[in-house]
Amino acid sequence: MDTYQRWLQAEMEWINVYCSKMRRRSLCITSPLILAGSTVVIGGLSAAGGGSLEDFGYGALGGFMAGAVICGIFLMVLLPGLRPKRYAKKIDKCVKGLSLNESEKELLAREMLEADEQHKICYTITGPGSKGTPGRFVLTPHFAFLEGSYPYAILVRLEDVAEIRRSEERKTAEERRAKSRTVYRFTLYTIGFYRKDRFQRNLTEKDLPDEAFGFYDEGIREKVMRLLQETGIRTA
Repeated sequence: MDTYQRWLQAEMEWINVYCSKMRRRSLCITSPLILAGSTVVIGGLSAAGGGSLEDFGYGALGGFMAGAVICGIFLMVLLPGLRPKRYAKKIDKCVKGLSLNESEKELLAREMLEADEQHKICYTITGPGSKGTPGRFVLTPHFAFLEGSYPYAILVRLEDVAEIRRSEERKTAEERRAKSRTVYRFTLYTIGFYRKDRFQRNLTEKDLPDEAFGFYDEGIREKVMRLLQETGIRTA
């Protein structure tokens, strides 16, 4: 296994802690609650208005079967998304987006594996719809890497960057449930990366950054920014 594959393996082991937790919660808590709830509710409705114990039994059985179908659909949708290999593929796609050659990929992997704890920031994403997803920022001599947000993996090659800027954006997110809709208004704290070749690509100072990190927590954003200032790149 080469260095790059060892790094992807380490990333899978890191995210697997979260994946395992979510799988256990779904199988041991959420699914049994759905089964119990549908069994009791439909059984109770069948026995309501003077129904017999037999009516309750048939209703409860029907409720259990309905709950099993719902659980099956729920798990079929959820579990494939909790495979560590899925996250590794997202990281690999992110790396390919930088068009790194083989030696650069090996350099990236080696630096990520050797990064010390002083240049890592681990946190829990707590914004709308995040479900406690873990987030992590890693700074190496040549790269800045953020994982856990959207998109899942964002990689920046530092030698390409001319300036790093803070910014804030007011956002609105909507969460729908069966009979309700919740609207969240929040501030997204961002770090924008502006590449050295923007002029050649006909981009001005007013155009969007070439890459950006987003955080729900301003404190996390500032911790990441302090690490980035160590690179010597101009910041604002």
